[in-house]
Amino acid sequence: MAERSLILAVATYFPDSYGGAERQARILAEALGRKGVAVTLVAPTRSRDVRLEERTEFGRIVRKRVRAWPNLGGRNILSFLAWSMWVPWRLRGPEWRGVPVYVFHARLHALGPALAAWWNAAPLLVKLGGGGDASEFAALRGKKFLYGRLVEWLLRRRVDMFVANSSQIANELREARVAPARIAEFPNGVALPPLDDLHLALAQRDGRGFIYAARLHPDKNVDVLYEAAMALAAAGIDFRLRLVGDGPERDRLAPLASAGSPVTFAGFVADVYPELQASDFFVCASRREGQSNALLEAMSAGVIPIVFRASGVAEVVSHGHNGVIVDEATPAAFAGAMRRALALSPAARRSMSLAARDFAQDNIGIDAIAERTLAAIASVRHGPSAAMSRSARGLLIGEGGV
Repeated sequence: MAERSLILAVATYFPDSYGGAERQARILAEALGRKGVAVTLVAPTRSRDVRLEERTEFGRIVRKRVRAWPNLGGRNILSFLAWSMWVPWRLRGPEWRGVPVYVFHARLHALGPALAAWWNAAPLLVKLGGGGDASEFAALRGKKFLYGRLVEWLLRRRVDMFVANSSQIANELREARVAPARIAEFPNGVALPPLDDLHLALAQRDGRGFIYAARLHPDKNVDVLYEAAMALAAAGIDFRLRLVGDGPERDRLAPLASAGSPVTFAGFVADVYPELQASDFFVCASRREGQSNALLEAMSAGVIPIVFRASGVAEVVSHGHNGVIVDEATPAAFAGAMRRALALSPAARRSMSLAARDFAQDNIGIDAIAERTLAAIASVRHGPSAAMSRSARGLLIGEGGV
């Protein structure tokens, strides 16, 4: 079972949240399922209605109902502890022995799956979700109480393989004295839409449509895009900006958009690709990224990225070839970049659009990323997990449940 099985642990999952990590987890699990790997996706949930066990095409989803997200800590410490004890208890038994554990993001929720991997002498992989200002190790060290530093210390020393989706994250791991042999560097993946859809879209695009498609959260600097758009509108420039997604910034900014405004709010959409197909340019001013799934999805649909130079951007966007990199996350900088994009000729737009799609097809198709994930797992031999001492195992609950 261990050879053809995988435990995939995430901080949140559908229907509690619809962010990039959740989409990435789903399409990776589906791609692994197509390769004959049985995936058990483990996640906390705050929903009262969602099923705690659910069969899927890739395997199954197993959820733990919590009062608060385990990552929050602080006054929500009981939810963190309940989750951290429940995961190794739920994944106990001989059927889990040696089954690899792959955790999305090195935050507090990673402790429970890590304990399960160590208890079961199984390979443990952790995919970091951010670098620089979004460093997850720094966030753990910044927790008010000691447990954040303890989780960071344990992960940094006992994870068999870290997956870095940007060179910045990989460099930061090396600076933290993580051996290069414990770092697998490859990007996130996307489900590629049919190429015929892109050619149909290119025939209909008019060169004036911009889109942002991700969480509308203050961390994403959505207000930068809104203010840039307002500056262009005040100058009488003809364009459209579609803000797709939900979050507090939608509640704050949507009432400011008057009737006839070039900025519209789509809210949450289950399938973002129809919105992407109707757009020419993808804009994002976020400073806090590991590698933006929304950016990769846009490129896979041939939507030209105009994005701030955040972590992971330089690995996929070649300035002037398949997109535009903006060096400042300010309204003025984005308004200028959007002006220049509107001035591109149809031939230049088509060339950049096809270059964006070509990059996605050659480098970030989810089936190729699934193969690299399996290769990373196969490269793990007798790492820290297998060598875990009995005293460390004593941290776990061997009998009973939570």
